[in-house]
Amino acid sequence: MSRGKIVLPKKKLYILYHIKNKSPYYIARICKCSFTTISNRIREYGIPIKSKSRAQTKYKKSDFSENLTEKAYMIGFRIGDMNVYKRSSMSETIVVRTHTTKEDQLRLIKNIFGKYGHITISRGKKRDIDINCFLNESFTFLLPKNDNIELWIKRSEKFFAAFIAGYIDAEGSFIINQGKARFQMSSYDKGILSQMHVRLVQIGIKSKLRLIGRKGQLRPAGCCFNSDLWRLNINDAKSLLKFIYLIKPFMKHKKRNKDMYTSLFNIRTRQQKGTI
Repeated sequence: MSRGKIVLPKKKLYILYHIKNKSPYYIARICKCSFTTISNRIREYGIPIKSKSRAQTKYKKSDFSENLTEKAYMIGFRIGDMNVYKRSSMSETIVVRTHTTKEDQLRLIKNIFGKYGHITISRGKKRDIDINCFLNESFTFLLPKNDNIELWIKRSEKFFAAFIAGYIDAEGSFIINQGKARFQMSSYDKGILSQMHVRLVQIGIKSKLRLIGRKGQLRPAGCCFNSDLWRLNINDAKSLLKFIYLIKPFMKHKKRNKDMYTSLFNIRTRQQKGTI
């Protein structure tokens, strides 16, 4: 006696196949029918066939939130610390990767990207950590690495502050030097630092930008500079205080936050003593 036609509602098949990203083989197994039957139903219902790259995706990826403050932060962090690429022109996966030796940086990357996609972590000798984040195409805005700050970011003080916070979480540092709090950030990204410097001055924060190493010049560690190295400094206490209040709501890195609050305490203590 032959079996009747397998009944599988279109909505249920769509959810399994597209929303939950299950393969026809998996669906056939749970429905106790053949792969051919499921393929026929997909075709009969007019359900779009998944691309090869989506079909091979093992882990769920979520779309970007479209929050512009978060986007500005991510762009700053990406320029400062991340390598972003597609494995091929046809790929639907954006790979965000970096190398670090700091556990704080690993925790930060999990916090930034973990809710959007799968993260792999490879630990090498000593304390080397390779991190890969796999995101969907709603993160194509992270692909370009331009040596400039996008206009929509510069026009908004809030977005500009979030961008700087992201860049600082990757590259910047708050220090105490000769008993005084200071901020410094060194980078080969002359365009980013120069535009940051100009915008900071516009909003009343005194900063300095200077060249600290020429391309090919021997570094103290024995290697050579890959390109011209620039440094942005904020040494004036009142400017540094204003700078801290500008970026504080958007800072995420545990150590950067700790150092920032140490600098804030230093400035407040000097103000109370009347030395500023």
